Amino acid sequence: MTFGSGESKALSLEDLLRQGIEAAKMGNKDSARLILRRVLDQDKRNERAWLWLASVEDDPIERRRVLQTVLDINPANANAQKLLKAMDTAVARSEQASMRFGISVVLFIIVLLAIVGVIVVVVIP
Repeated sequence: MTFGSGESKALSLEDLLRQGIEAAKMGNKDSARLILRRVLDQDKRNERAWLWLASVEDDPIERRRVLQTVLDINPANANAQKLLKAMDTAVARSEQASMRFGISVVLFIIVLLAIVGVIVVVVIP
């Protein structure tokens, strides 16, 4: 069977995508990122490549940008929606934990100041 130049290019791009996915599955994030970016250099709207790229991004800001790109390409992509929701939930939990810690520190300081105030009043008449 003979392939036209467009079909041959698409096939090699698919092979490259498979290599990137395999590298991601094996935990080789650096190689996966390089390969997937090569795919995206040739096909900016490759939804699978963007989604797999998100899976190997270590930087949460970059991961969010990549997942948003997936949704720009396909707003119905359930995986990207789920991953973004999980990221939002993690951020909300972190913010809540920080808030609780901050309140605890403030309360501790208030109690400490009250104790110091009582000591000063009682010890130093």
